Amino acid sequence: MLKVATGTSQRVLLIDDSRSIRTLLKIYLMARNFEYVEAESGEEALRLLDQGGIDLVLTDFRMEGMDGAEFATQVRANKNMRIARTPILMMTGESNVAEVRSLGQKAGINAFVRKPVSCAQLMTLVDTILPRNT
Repeated sequence: MLKVATGTSQRVLLIDDSRSIRTLLKIYLMARNFEYVEAESGEEALRLLDQGGIDLVLTDFRMEGMDGAEFATQVRANKNMRIARTPILMMTGESNVAEVRSLGQKAGINAFVRKPVSCAQLMTLVDTILPRNT
């Protein structure tokens, strides 16, 4: 599903197996006029990334099948350098935050946040790893 917004060409790939989390993230992104694409799994997200045009990935850590760290590892290993360099922000609701953050960093993520995440917190991180189009 693609939501086209006006005023920006930046597209965000949302990966979370929870529809309610994806909906919340979409609300945050719509406030800043980002375009977005949704995926329920890391496997689906890799297929979407290969289609091109993704500027940022927001991924959950804990998902069925491939987790967020495994997904990030596969993105970083992509032969297409544009895809391999895509900024990745990983989120988690896990209690063992230090371990999850470490796994993410080893996989090459750019930023990490614990859920629940506020709009302001998320946008601050997005601005850190993806400069805003003006």
